[in-house]
Amino acid sequence: MAKSIKQLFNRRSFLGLAGLSTSSFVMPTFLNGNKGDISLRVAQEPTPDYQTLREGEAYFDTNKIVISAYKSMRFYKKKELSYHYDQIRVYRMECPDFKFGTDYSEYFRTLDHKKATLIFQGKMEPSLDNKFRYEDNDIKLGTVYCYWIGSALGVPEGPLPVKARDPEIWWPYETVQKRVSELHKNYPALVQVNQIGVTTNKRPLVSLKVGQGKRCIALVGAVHAGEAGPEIILYVLENLLKNHPDLLKKVSVVAIPSANPDMRERQVKGIPWYLRRNANLVDINRNFPANWGDVETTYGYSTDDPQSNTYRGAFAESENETVAIIQFMKSHKPEVIFSYHCLASIAGQTLAASKDGLQSKSFVDRSNAVANTLWQGMANRDAAQEKVYYLCTAGSMPTWSYKELNTPAFDIEAPFEAVDLAQCKTDQTDRALLKKYQEMHLRGITAVLKSIAF
Repeated sequence: MAKSIKQLFNRRSFLGLAGLSTSSFVMPTFLNGNKGDISLRVAQEPTPDYQTLREGEAYFDTNKIVISAYKSMRFYKKKELSYHYDQIRVYRMECPDFKFGTDYSEYFRTLDHKKATLIFQGKMEPSLDNKFRYEDNDIKLGTVYCYWIGSALGVPEGPLPVKARDPEIWWPYETVQKRVSELHKNYPALVQVNQIGVTTNKRPLVSLKVGQGKRCIALVGAVHAGEAGPEIILYVLENLLKNHPDLLKKVSVVAIPSANPDMRERQVKGIPWYLRRNANLVDINRNFPANWGDVETTYGYSTDDPQSNTYRGAFAESENETVAIIQFMKSHKPEVIFSYHCLASIAGQTLAASKDGLQSKSFVDRSNAVANTLWQGMANRDAAQEKVYYLCTAGSMPTWSYKELNTPAFDIEAPFEAVDLAQCKTDQTDRALLKKYQEMHLRGITAVLKSIAF
């Protein structure tokens, strides 16, 4: 009898430890107190109708992926059931056909751990006798993975999706803060750093003023978590300080490198799908007090729907991030505001401005002049070849800037080059592509600064 049950257990291990019940088998050796062989205990104990692990998580951390889960509460601190955790299993599956911007969490829901690779099986000591943690160091940057973590019995916890994003392309919050501090340390006469507020999750919202001139332009990054921001803005500021210190004695750049760092950090740490809203699930770029009551329906979403990816919030200026941006802009009164958008750390040359701005010819003329200067600096293009798209909606920063400050403001969107857009919109940005657009924006912002300095 014992031999046949052990064979059954071995077969169940091969099938994924989830498909067969052993509730009809009773082992005299187990009843007599023999708890040394897990195969015998499996024969006695029925496979649970629920998972033995809960609250699983997988995230990317610099060069590894961390997978963790807690014991289910039914098993926590119950010594007579501790044998369920004598062995822990970790499964991994690569997901090469996952498409950023097209696929979301639903992609992973039907994946089955039985088709994944078992990358670990063995003893694992839980912290506080409750939490199991495994580090996978055998990973490839740019790859989307799905993990499961399970005990010796029952269905593994998962799927736990994660993408190993290159930290040179998606800068972690710690990197952003460090580079901001280094700018202040290296150029104390030209760089001021301030905290202008806190995020929904109470992270400091940091701003910079680079330069000594009263006239300034403003740069804002990562209003939408999965889009561009600190990787371009801080590169521009670093190189302006290095190569154009005389220009910065005449004019200034004020900047918020990352306006939505809570969710940006989640994107950096491996959420595979596109994130847009803040930690309150509000679209910051629909939360500004400018025609806020008007319901917009872009992208197939409605801004008054809390489930929507463009949800405007419970009321205008409801979000900490929005409040901080408004106060920052009012205090500095920039000549123009550039807000970095598009996808995967890349913003191109396409400029979107408030559709309300079309009501004023003088505003349109000023906006077009600034756009022309930026395009010429970036890529020797001008208004004869390109145009500003006046389409930004109610509640957006460009609409608020027009109505409140009468200041041109642009959401910087897609690259002109189709091949570059195709690369970044699927989160395939590599270091060469990022460097190309860092340099392009450096040239464009330098041109705009020179136009207001003289």
